[in-house]
Amino acid sequence: MKVKIAKNSGFCFGVKRAINMAMEAAKKNPKIVTFGPLIHNPQMVEKLEQAGISSVNAISEIKDRPTIIRSHGIKKDILEEIKKKGIEIINATCPYVSKTHEYARHLNEEGYQIIIFGDKNHPEVIALKSYVKGNAIIMDNVDDLPDKKIDKIGIISQTTRNIENFQELIKALVPKCGELRIINTICSATSIRQKSTLKLAKESDLMIVIGGKNSSNTKMLAKISSDFIETYHIELADEIEKRWLFNKENIGITAGASTPDWIIVEVYNKILKCIGNSQKQIHKVEDIPGFKEE
Repeated sequence: MKVKIAKNSGFCFGVKRAINMAMEAAKKNPKIVTFGPLIHNPQMVEKLEQAGISSVNAISEIKDRPTIIRSHGIKKDILEEIKKKGIEIINATCPYVSKTHEYARHLNEEGYQIIIFGDKNHPEVIALKSYVKGNAIIMDNVDDLPDKKIDKIGIISQTTRNIENFQELIKALVPKCGELRIINTICSATSIRQKSTLKLAKESDLMIVIGGKNSSNTKMLAKISSDFIETYHIELADEIEKRWLFNKENIGITAGASTPDWIIVEVYNKILKCIGNSQKQIHKVEDIPGFKEE
């Protein structure tokens, strides 16, 4: 039996940056908060709390404490209100997410009807919509197409969406408008992880996807994988059931962009234990087969 990890699994640039910024800020400010969970991984959020970084969900809860803006960003009016109160801000919004705000504002000013490809309940999309004056249309798939033809459409995407689904929506929008402006705001790290996961899924008998159940990019990895092979989306090693591994020759592992290395290592070691290879336990993610593949 072989156990292998998809390349580029785990923390992306934006998540690493946000965590590093939070940890550095906490050293200088023992009473610091994040506005909303910093990232979508409950275990990492718990680690931050242990480091003295608590999470709040309303301005009234800040109580003049230095505030870290989460990696997904927050609504424009909330950010402006925090600034007006003179509260110290550490903006850990992913730069790629911040760029989508600029694109939305620019297209809006040029008179385009903004369409956002994404989940209307996701914090990133909620924040992005707030940078659009007037009504932004949020579409999760082609079933959400507008009934009437629109003169000018500007479409952007939630950064963690699938490029093929984005292309499908764009194709369906063409007959619905006179002019279509497309800006591909899907993060390259997201696309790379999705391609690596798909490649490994096609080579495996079973896939285990590791990451927060509330993580959009992790859920997308699970969806991509499950289209090809038996797939389980877990947050912790304890969720693994030995029966999943029965009669499986090739087991693939992948992890979302907000999944810490230590959780990936624990999952890998649990799989080894389940298949009777406890003596091969590892201590760092780089030692998992596939991680260093060219």
